[in-house]
Amino acid sequence: YNSMEYVVQTLMETVPSLTQPQAVSIMMEAHTNGLALVITCAQEHAEFYSETLKMKGLDSTIEPDE
Repeated sequence: YNSMEYVVQTLMETVPSLTQPQAVSIMMEAHTNGLALVITCAQEHAEFYSETLKMKGLDSTIEPDE
């Protein structure tokens, strides 16, 4: 498991469009529920973000937008 600060910082570094309040909200949702939606975007971007998060020690999956 990672510190809350590490998760927020990693989200902001990986997904440049995220603001700090958005990253904090995503981190808290993941902390509370065990998972959180980070971003809805093109598949190419999603694959890049997902792989980057995994390399930095954060679990990540890509799901189709319903």
